[in-house]
Amino acid sequence: MKRFITSKLFVTLFCTVLLTTNSIAQSFVEYSFTNPPNLISGNLNELNSKYRFANVAIGVDAIVTIVSSTGGATVEILDDNTISKPQGFSPKIIIPNGVEGKVMFSINFVSTNTLLSVSLPLLAVTAYDIDGNSGLHEIDELDLGAGAVSTFESNNPEIAVTRSGSKFIATNLAGNEYTSIDTAAKQVMYTVKNANVSTFTYAAGANNINNGAAGRQKSIYFKNFLYDNPVTLAVKYTNFSAAVYEKGIQLNWITEFESDNSQFEIERSFDRTNFSTIAYVLDAETVVDKFKTYRFKDNAAILQSKDVVYYRLKQVDNNGKVTYSNTIAVRLKATVGVQIQASPNPFAEKVCLRFTASSKEMAFIKFVNTNGQMVQSASYAVSKGYNNLTITNLQKLPAGAYLVQVIVSNQIIGTQKIIKQ
Repeated sequence: MKRFITSKLFVTLFCTVLLTTNSIAQSFVEYSFTNPPNLISGNLNELNSKYRFANVAIGVDAIVTIVSSTGGATVEILDDNTISKPQGFSPKIIIPNGVEGKVMFSINFVSTNTLLSVSLPLLAVTAYDIDGNSGLHEIDELDLGAGAVSTFESNNPEIAVTRSGSKFIATNLAGNEYTSIDTAAKQVMYTVKNANVSTFTYAAGANNINNGAAGRQKSIYFKNFLYDNPVTLAVKYTNFSAAVYEKGIQLNWITEFESDNSQFEIERSFDRTNFSTIAYVLDAETVVDKFKTYRFKDNAAILQSKDVVYYRLKQVDNNGKVTYSNTIAVRLKATVGVQIQASPNPFAEKVCLRFTASSKEMAFIKFVNTNGQMVQSASYAVSKGYNNLTITNLQKLPAGAYLVQVIVSNQIIGTQKIIKQ
């Protein structure tokens, strides 16, 4: 494969410089969620319920909405500050066994006693105590919008922090449980900062492979922290995905910028805990403007005997520093209770998909060609039970064979081969 020799793209964002200086760090307002939340719409702790936190700062309230849930995760307590920072937002999340489950919240800052949005000049949000155990690894996601930056501890970190678009995702790697919820353990916390923020999202949960459901106390603290030798992510990913095709699995990832990147190592696991390197990728397959596209096909025979496989990218700098991507799961065999029927087959302009789902979720429908490349996709809200979706505007696809996949909670739960006539 041809190696692309290009100058490294160094992106120096104005806010990155501002947000990492001591003088600016001291100017962050520490917003406080000390007052108990008041339910203003919806049902207690259920999806779409809204709460008002009064006086998080002078003249400012916060509206917190439970936006979505994956993997059957639920909110047991919206804000339990009895064992964490009283000023923080501290939901308790229940994650069923055998799934990766998260609950997403939106936090909107408004003028006191109104619904009029307020833009905060500088906002720092720190997620802390992102710990775990041998069968559970917590996950926190913060999205403060375009231009946000993140910092975390480089000395023996126990979390992997990755970026997808404007979202920063922290996943516990070490599996060490911390008995107290505090900010002393910087190895399991990270901070995201941005300017002119009126709303942001926070998703909290875990990958739980233990035998029973787990209740996890999560927390974000509206305070900036300085870290020893803070890590700056060398690669910004715009996509990392996998597609099942007849001979195996194709991995695809796109980077928007790379700084001092040496190589990628593809790591595979069948239990999401023990990963091993299966390939090294030095070069992008294509380079268009600032975007680099990488692909790798995993044709290992062992895949034929597995139900689920997990992948992550280990990115290595020229100086040897390592960062990890998020972990993606690929289901190789259909889950019980999810069966796909596609018709007509062959198809011309549209395909009707019929399947049953075990819960109310967002489903990602993907069409993959025989080279493992995604050629069309769509997202739909599906209901628990029977679903009937019609995918339209397929007339421009070239004639030939395709795989149509249904993906829920980042897992491929069903695949069917279809023919475009």
